[in-house]
Amino acid sequence: MPQLSASTLKIFQECPRCFWLHCNQRLERPRGPFPSLPSGIDRVLKHYFDLYRKEGTLPPLVRGKLEGALASQPLTLGFTDGPCNARLWGKLDDCLVVGDQQLAPLDHKTRASAPESVAYTQRYYQLQMNVYTLLLERNGHRTNRMAYVLYYYPLAGELHRGFPFDVTVHAIRTDPDAAYALFANACRCLAGPLPESGEACEFCRWLQARVAEPVRLAP
Repeated sequence: MPQLSASTLKIFQECPRCFWLHCNQRLERPRGPFPSLPSGIDRVLKHYFDLYRKEGTLPPLVRGKLEGALASQPLTLGFTDGPCNARLWGKLDDCLVVGDQQLAPLDHKTRASAPESVAYTQRYYQLQMNVYTLLLERNGHRTNRMAYVLYYYPLAGELHRGFPFDVTVHAIRTDPDAAYALFANACRCLAGPLPESGEACEFCRWLQARVAEPVRLAP
């Protein structure tokens, strides 16, 4: 049974052929070194938010930028879908309790500078937030179909006094129905023959170039 996530569905969006090979043949796209700094910041943020979760308040870092409280339910969620004969799962960074005990995904992102606009969040993270909302609803939680993406980025300052960071919050509407439709399409893709490459897939384009023009080694 296929087990999909927001990251594998993102591959499907970009290139059905890479997605099919990733899931059916375990042929993953090449990956370069992963920077450890974002992982370290995520770890520190999780500990920081957990301290205030126990107190039932928002951390001072985001007070005035967010409304609500930090949720306490498990953040690793999944469901098995009978019609698709597949499982969808994900691990949320965090979750916000808003309004009448409704939930909204909250995600931490580290950047070199402030994001340009909400359109940036919609372009790069809409699918991820749609999937997280779908996972919450399929696990019996009520949502307000909103998500909050928190961007952390460094500022200039007297570094010997500490490394200053600022926070920008983007709120976007989510569409779990669109996430499920993509999930269903991805499952149909996996059940069929090897599909064509995505038009803009750099990985497939590189492979085609290598096959067409084999690299000649210097003597």
